[in-house]
Parts: sequence; structure tokens; C-alpha cells
Amino acid sequence: MLVLSCQSDAPWLPPGGRADVVVHEPHDPAPGPVGLVRLLVTDPDGRVFCTPRTGDRPGWDLPTAPVPDSNPQTAVDQLTSDVFGQAAATQLIGFVRNTVPAGTRYDWPAPLAHFAVYQVLDHAMPVLDGAWLDDDAAAEHLSGRHWWPLVAVDHDSATALTTELNVAWGLWLDDVNRDRDRITTSATDALVLGMDCAALRELAGLAPDVVWPDVDLLVRQAATELGLPAPTKERALGAKLRLLAMRVVAGTAEPRALTAWAWRRIGYEHRSGLEALVRLDDEYGLLDEVPGYWEVPNRSAGLAALDDIVRAAAAAVLDGKHDLTRFMPNRSREKST
Repeated sequence: MLVLSCQSDAPWLPPGGRADVVVHEPHDPAPGPVGLVRLLVTDPDGRVFCTPRTGDRPGWDLPTAPVPDSNPQTAVDQLTSDVFGQAAATQLIGFVRNTVPAGTRYDWPAPLAHFAVYQVLDHAMPVLDGAWLDDDAAAEHLSGRHWWPLVAVDHDSATALTTELNVAWGLWLDDVNRDRDRITTSATDALVLGMDCAALRELAGLAPDVVWPDVDLLVRQAATELGLPAPTKERALGAKLRLLAMRVVAGTAEPRALTAWAWRRIGYEHRSGLEALVRLDDEYGLLDEVPGYWEVPNRSAGLAALDDIVRAAAAAVLDGKHDLTRFMPNRSREKST
């Protein structure tokens, strides 16, 4: 679950209420109960189709409909028929989740109510009266809407940043890698991207005299507010491992970047299948040449073969494999036996 923003004591909710903007991942269960559904309709130029809204917050908004029968898909199907005059394929991209204290008087389901945003997957032409807003106009007219981060924040970038936050926070709490600059930089980058929560703002503006226990509390609070797992060193290393593996498989990082990181962070005492990455870095070391001192025969072929092995190991990491022993170099296997 990726929470883009969290606002405690949101002013539009009863006292003690909290509003989260949540990205829906394909493997996540559908939210429930859902009070309203909205349609994100875009054209090939990236403009957003909006309709007029009245009531306490007039202006432009996404086409919206209530969910009368506890079945949001029925409401979405009816809404697409109203907007386009026919059915249209849609996909749930996220929702605003309002949480209010139990027993609170509230116009929507309590203690949880969801307001879902569905993206229309084709570029059908609306038959309703409305307006197409380009990027600037959309930011001007829609940025105050509660669902706005679902549209304004790039989801892939947010996922990558949450990985960095997990790494920075987990290593901080390890009590060895106390990197204050990494804490503030990652929090600032998240805010600039459009993610937001109270603890994230405090981490971005850490004063030099803030004591470590206070930072520890902020780190844990920020993880809770953004819906991230409790930060630990193990999770930090796992997140960094997957990030580097992803880059190696995608070709945006050299294979040796993965093994060099493993050599620094995992080391020889990490007795698991991941030790193979450390031993593979040793193999790179054996292929290093020093001009004027020694040369390695068939070095290019050896490097290419080693790169291929590391790429295969990286792909195994992305497949969820935690034991990479089969990638252990032969000479290391012989020593271990």
C-alpha cells in the first residue's frame, strides 16, 4: 500500500478524523465501503475532463456519482454511461480514505469511508457539458480537491522514493548508520514530489540540535502515516537490494554496482544465499588489471560472463529468491566445502 499523503485532524472531518490518499495496487483488495466514485478522463494531450460542482465547494471536479447499493462497480458503470453515453473500460487507481473516531456523527460510513477514483482506459469523447483542463489549469482549479495527489504525483517515482525512505529510516534506526543528511534529503524529495504527512515535514526540516530519540520517533511516525512497514535494518537492506537488482536488470546500473554494494553492506559474515553476491564481487577483483604490473588474460570475456551471472542473480532477487547459492563462484564453493 502506498499512501501519498496523510492529514490528521483534517478540517473537513469531525474532530480526530484523518484523511489518507492511497494508491491502489493491482494485488490490493478493493476498498470498502465506498461513498463516491469519480472518473479520471484524459485526452491524448493529457488534458483532464471536468464537470461543474455545486454545494460547499463549488468549481470544477471530476465526474462524480454516489454509491447507493454498496457496489462501486455498479456506480462506475452507470457514471461512464452518463458521461459517454455508453460503457467504457475503467481501472481503479486510488482513493481518499477518511477515518473518523468510532461513534462519531458523520454523513458517510464510519469509522472508514472511501472515495474512489477510476481512470477511463480509452479516449472516448464525453457527451456531458464540461471543460478540458490542461496541466496549468488543472493545477489551478483542482489542486484543492482531496483526490488531487492521485493525479499530480507520479506513482512510479513515489514508489522509488518510498524505497529510499525505507532504506534511510531503517539504517538510521540501526544505530550505526546515523545519516541525518540522508533523512532530511529523502524527506524533502518526497515533499517536492507531492507526498505529504506531518512527520515527513518535520524530518525534512530537522534542526541540528534535534536529539536522536526524537528523530527515531519521527521516523516511526512517518512510516505509520505513509502506510509503510516498520523500518528496520533488514527491511532497509532488502529494499536497497531490490532497487539495485531492478536497475541492473533494466540496464541502468552496471552489474558490479550490485556486488560492490553487497560487499560493503552484507560482507562475508552474512551466512545466507546472498553471500554469493559478495563472492561474485571478489571475482570482479580478480579481473582488475593494474597497468604496468599485471594483465588478466581474456579479461573482456571473463567480465562479460561475470556480468551475465550477476544479471541472472539480480533477476532471481526480483523473483523473490532469497537463496542465491547457485550463483556462487566455483572457487568459493570449493573453499566452503
